[in-house]
Amino acid sequence: MINVYFNKVIGILVCCGFCVLLGFSTEIQAAHDPTIDSPLEQTIDDVIKQFRRKGTLASTERTSFVVYDLTRGKKLVSINENRQMMAASLVKNFVMLVYFHEVKQGRLYHSNRNREHLKKMIRYSSNTSTNYFMRLIGGPYKVNSKLRANYPVFKHTKIIEYIPANGRTYRNLTSAKDLNEFYVRLWKNKLPYSDKMKYYFELPNGDYIYKKTRIPSSAKVLNKTGTVYGLIGDSGIIVMRDPKGNHRPYVFTGLIEDKTKTNRYRRKISFGAWVGQRANILRRVSERVYDYIDNTYGGSFVLR
Repeated sequence: MINVYFNKVIGILVCCGFCVLLGFSTEIQAAHDPTIDSPLEQTIDDVIKQFRRKGTLASTERTSFVVYDLTRGKKLVSINENRQMMAASLVKNFVMLVYFHEVKQGRLYHSNRNREHLKKMIRYSSNTSTNYFMRLIGGPYKVNSKLRANYPVFKHTKIIEYIPANGRTYRNLTSAKDLNEFYVRLWKNKLPYSDKMKYYFELPNGDYIYKKTRIPSSAKVLNKTGTVYGLIGDSGIIVMRDPKGNHRPYVFTGLIEDKTKTNRYRRKISFGAWVGQRANILRRVSERVYDYIDNTYGGSFVLR
């Protein structure tokens, strides 16, 4: 009798343990928006799984992706888009937004000096210029409070610190959802001085979604990257043309984060090698997205 009771207890504990493990396993899987019915989402998921099987992406690395078709006003991909991640240089989008908000309100003047700092901040990702604007507005706390008060839609973005001299900024935060929303509103001219901001994002710069890809040179890109050991990301608008010559713009956002890499003792490869491998992942995903959008509008772009 005792043995029967003992066996039942063990069985219950084993089942409970299995459920806990199953729950944990589910927790670390990609979170998808159930309203999305685009096969592109599954394609991206498959690409990421391939890189995980190869060992390029470690188990400690998390990814977020959003794709939004601006022509149809439809979100095609939503993978972990609500996950708050380190912003790195992607925070510069929101610093510029608050700056132009203040200009529109008449509290700041859009001087030649400020124009040069904007160019350096967005095109060359200057941390010095970013800190210049933060100070101009009143410091990180002030930038953050103005962003939240006037643009509450950016729920996951927090501007907490100046960017250190060594560039290792880990405290500022954002999400793929916020970045996607930023560019959707920018394209629709729903941000202050949208045309001026588009000018800076369109200046030739480094990117992980267009250069070194098979995307045709006829495409136009407006974007900003974010890179620190622990986070690599790119978000922007790619404007392609369909066979009839019509513009077919879409927003692509991709983030890869590994918080363990903020600890220098957990870095097994050089910063350049780590960034290069993950930049390659974002480029391969970006090609898949372009392929899907192009074919949607009757194009013939085919990945080989």
